[in-house]
Amino acid sequence: MLQGRVALVTGAARGIGLAVASELARAGAHAVLHDRDVAANEAALEPLHAARLRASGLIADLADPAAPGRMRDDLSAQGFVPDILVLCASVELRERWDAVSDPALAVQSEVNLHATVRLIRAFLPGMIAGGFGRVIAIGSVQEARPNADCLYYAATKAAQTNIILNLARTVRAPDVTFNVIKPGAILTDRNRAVLADPVYEAAVQERIPLGRIGAPRDCAGVALLLCADEGAYINGAEIAVDGGLRL
Repeated sequence: MLQGRVALVTGAARGIGLAVASELARAGAHAVLHDRDVAANEAALEPLHAARLRASGLIADLADPAAPGRMRDDLSAQGFVPDILVLCASVELRERWDAVSDPALAVQSEVNLHATVRLIRAFLPGMIAGGFGRVIAIGSVQEARPNADCLYYAATKAAQTNIILNLARTVRAPDVTFNVIKPGAILTDRNRAVLADPVYEAAVQERIPLGRIGAPRDCAGVALLLCADEGAYINGAEIAVDGGLRL
């Protein structure tokens, strides 16, 4: 399905990023798993290599403004020009409005927002030149259902979505699409601690019409559709994967 494609997935050592990268690799793409954690990245690659899937790692800290350019150069040196970019890496710092710190503002801005633009600036020209491209941002249900503990994180994700929709409307390149997947309550390492509280978990499940917490794999099939020929006419979409939590 995706034979010959190169998919760069940021934040792919665990959680949703790993699930998406694994699904794209199973569909035939060479999956480039980006993360800043070397050990976690190597561990994530092991089962993919054991299954004889095409995958490699890429280490970079997206809080560094120069990282996206180096990532492009490193991949180019290996002969890889990504035609799929999945923006999954993000920083979520739980701070209420009266406790938001300047360091938290800075790192969430750099990783969630500035790196989005820098990565697109680095890799979109190759997609346009090659006549095929898929840019997928992993958004958040918090864009529609703000959480008081994540004031600025929700704002950065809403801004990221605005960037993707702007590109979907204005780039106008044949077979280059831009879409957003918006997960709800997904059991990832980031959410595991808060969901370990049975009272909190029950309250979350009560708000979800399907009555369960999602798994990272619930997002992977949507990403595959958006990357495949079957999803080629989907552009500028915001697809909720939340069991109905947004309703």
